[in-house]
Amino acid sequence: MTDTVASGSERLLTFGPFRLMPDRKVLLAGDAPLRLGSKALDILIVLTDRAGEVVAKDDLVASVWPDTQVDDANLRVNIAALRKALGEGRDGARYIANVPGRGYCFVAPVVRAEAAVAVPSPAPLVPGAAPHALPVRLTRVLGRAALIQTLSEQLPARRFVTLVGPGGIGKTTVALALAEAVGARYADGVRFVDFAPVTDAALGDASLAASVLAGALGVAVESIADLGGILQDRKMLLILDNCEHVVGTAAVLAEAVLRGAPGVHILATSREPLLAEGEWVQRLASLETPPVTAMVDAAQALTYSAIALFVERASASVGTFTFGDAEVPLVIEICRGLDGIPLAIELAAARLDLFGLRGLAERLHDRFALLVRGRRTALPRHQTLRATLDWSYELLPPVERSVLHRLAVFAGGFSMESAVIVAGDALLTRTDILVALSNLVAKSLLVADVGGDGPQYRLLEMTRAYALEKLSASGELPRVLRRHAECHRDLLVRAEQEWDQRPTAEWLEVYGRQIDNLRAALIWAFGPEGDTCLGVALTAAAVPLWMQLSLMNECREAVRRALETVPPLPADAPPGPEADAAMRLLSALGLSLIYTKGPAPEIRAALGQALTLARRLDAVDYQLRALWGLYVETFNEGRYAQALEISDRFRAVAVRSADPVDLMAADRMRGFALHLIGDHAAGRRYIEDGLRRYVRPAHRGHLVRYQYDQRVAACVPLSVILWIQGYPDKATAMVAMAVDEARRMDHALTLGYVLSTAACQVSFLVGDMVAAHRHVGLLQDQSTRYGLGPWAVLGRYFRHRLHWAQGDAASGLAGMGAALTELEALNFRLRHIGYLGEWAEALGQAGQGRQGLAAIDRALDRSEAQGIRWAMPELLRIKGELLLSEDDPDVPPVAAAHAAEAHFQDALSWAQRQGALSWELRAALSLGRLWRRQGRPADAHALLTEVQGRFTEGFQTADLIAARDLVASLSQDMAHPAAHGASDSAAPALPIPSVLSADVNPSGLREPWDGEVVTFPGIAC
Repeated sequence: MTDTVASGSERLLTFGPFRLMPDRKVLLAGDAPLRLGSKALDILIVLTDRAGEVVAKDDLVASVWPDTQVDDANLRVNIAALRKALGEGRDGARYIANVPGRGYCFVAPVVRAEAAVAVPSPAPLVPGAAPHALPVRLTRVLGRAALIQTLSEQLPARRFVTLVGPGGIGKTTVALALAEAVGARYADGVRFVDFAPVTDAALGDASLAASVLAGALGVAVESIADLGGILQDRKMLLILDNCEHVVGTAAVLAEAVLRGAPGVHILATSREPLLAEGEWVQRLASLETPPVTAMVDAAQALTYSAIALFVERASASVGTFTFGDAEVPLVIEICRGLDGIPLAIELAAARLDLFGLRGLAERLHDRFALLVRGRRTALPRHQTLRATLDWSYELLPPVERSVLHRLAVFAGGFSMESAVIVAGDALLTRTDILVALSNLVAKSLLVADVGGDGPQYRLLEMTRAYALEKLSASGELPRVLRRHAECHRDLLVRAEQEWDQRPTAEWLEVYGRQIDNLRAALIWAFGPEGDTCLGVALTAAAVPLWMQLSLMNECREAVRRALETVPPLPADAPPGPEADAAMRLLSALGLSLIYTKGPAPEIRAALGQALTLARRLDAVDYQLRALWGLYVETFNEGRYAQALEISDRFRAVAVRSADPVDLMAADRMRGFALHLIGDHAAGRRYIEDGLRRYVRPAHRGHLVRYQYDQRVAACVPLSVILWIQGYPDKATAMVAMAVDEARRMDHALTLGYVLSTAACQVSFLVGDMVAAHRHVGLLQDQSTRYGLGPWAVLGRYFRHRLHWAQGDAASGLAGMGAALTELEALNFRLRHIGYLGEWAEALGQAGQGRQGLAAIDRALDRSEAQGIRWAMPELLRIKGELLLSEDDPDVPPVAAAHAAEAHFQDALSWAQRQGALSWELRAALSLGRLWRRQGRPADAHALLTEVQGRFTEGFQTADLIAARDLVASLSQDMAHPAAHGASDSAAPALPIPSVLSADVNPSGLREPWDGEVVTFPGIAC
């Protein structure tokens, strides 16, 4: 609905579909006025007046801002807005060119004339009233498209919506964008009412608020009650902006309009709800940043609205700014540190020219010094971050100010009860604090998460920094920091008491979110003004939380710091709090070292002392933890016979435990050790017995004691045993189940253990390179993210093994060797002889037989010396293959073939005695190929057919496919013997090994399980 106002004779510039009247500062697109900011319009007038000329930037700034010093960024922003309004680029249209180093040029043809022009303008609400246009947005709206769409659908039904959020969140921006989206629906248009200019002195003056509204509407009213009658026949959208300091008056005004004017819809913005009848509250969330765990590149990062806003504003501020993968981590850090608040992000981007990207990230700790230069055209409270918060803070009553100050010591989320403990004092009762919490949430100074068992609160980082300044200035900071630390000590003591009683998900929901508060409390406790005794108690209580969250590096360093402050306990120290704390800390130190540094004397010393203290205190739980840690330490060093002895000591303590998982753990420990010394059948029997007795508990408290879920962990040795015994499909299925279960429970140590000790290995054993690639990638991600040192090295070994398998021989071999050397340096030898054998075989296949023989001899020597027989058949087979591949002029081919055949037969014999059908098949393949070359296809065919025939599954795995192909080739050889005669240099045939024979042992290695007695050295405090 418009009226036409004649303008008379004046200058008229025409270009494209546009008509510009510079004297009236009106731009028309066709016959419709084009809404444009005043500065952008001034720039357009200057450029069109000098169309075809390059106008220097300084000249443009001097013309548009004659009495003001402004940054180039202001000019760039307005040029961008102007180009967007003109539709530059649409259908090839081009209007404004940037001439680098010189300025801007208007390049479209301009026709100049003088004419009498009729200018349409919005109709006033009543005759003679001035129209009221919406404020101009100079920047795009990012990250709000879905919300604007939803609100545009809901507004007709709800009639009255209030956008609520903290300062700078973008409430007005969303309101304007929504108005643009739905404005055409309203016959009488959109009216924008800004209450920001209403001063403190007029807060209670309803007539002044009514006058502000009346001015926007172009009407005269004496009271709010008159508005309903005046607007009763109108169909319009009314935007009430910045209502937080006039909430009562705005509520009365809105109710009066809604009752009297059914065709009027209201969209309000405020930092707190108006609490008016019929109001629907829509809280605005921060802009999105990538999840903390996400690894994204530049393209992916730009799909998150906070990142996109920063990059857009940074590009406008610094023309040379580029955003590539190298910049992603810093930009994400900046946007997260600014809570995804649009205003803060814009202010930060505007400082990029001064500090650079890294400088911005480093200065986030002092946000108020950093974010001080906003747009000069912005409202005063939006020109600096401090001004934005000052606006909200000054509206708070004294009680709410005090509570806000004290809550600033929370570094993360906190519960209502924690807030009462930390913020309370003699003058502030529980009721006072609960009321203040509710009001601070309503005023968008506190964020509430009402999901879960009870509400959780948190302060945005900017609000927290502001409130901490106020708390420090009040002199209360030291007292409140102590109270915060004491609160979390008590909270984590309760958490430890509950970790084996509550379901794990519930336990983590309650206590897992306290990790940031724990860190802050420990920094204070061990700081110059802290309390180290309180810090030690807090550290000891926090161990279950670190274990559940798999934060082993953090646990290790925190425990070390605490132990440095604890005086040594005498050998005869009586039981007490000091001994209890030392036991807990020593146990945690030993266990965390296992997963971050690998086997070391420090681990044995810490766990030995913890075990002594646990016995003195008769602490069954900590005896089990210490013995478990000693088992893992010994196990990882490859001392499996000694680990077997520790598992028996563990069982003797586990029978005193009320938790059935402990006896299952004892079975698993013994079964794994038996498997690695070569008794696969007994090892499988113990592990399966433990699994049969396993009853899934409601909680996973054993994660704290053993670091892994025990049911999942039992699948680790069992899957490898199943493959060795000839069940490749069952092994693959078990690995898949274990990986899925570990990922489902979201426990990093359990998943890392499955991947490093079973999943990657089984994938290679069955020849599934797709699964191997997937599992290796997961292992590297987990070990890197959580700082799990030995597993990170294993991840590199498997990655290079993949490279080798995919044809990158040089890189693969070198990487495998380097990783094995690193594992040796860490003294991490779990399954090490198997990896050494794989590397040796790869060396031989690459023509480096001599180096391969040295590696396989090292593996065989270690296997013999330490009684590690789980891979003995495979090592012997690989030695035979290397003997065949080595081109040694001093060794005749016949002798090499004879020696190789002896090793293949020895491998078969070991495999038969161990019941290791898959090792037996590999040995048969190697021997069968040799016999084929020697002209003995019938013997090879008989051997392979018999071994292959004992498999009941796994027919699509690599070894069985190879066996099937070789049998087919041997059948052809037997059908055409003349074409496949024996070689002149064939070695004399050795007898075919009997599947039932246990006497063949050409290598001279000792038989497994010779009955040696192994003792474990005593552990002293």
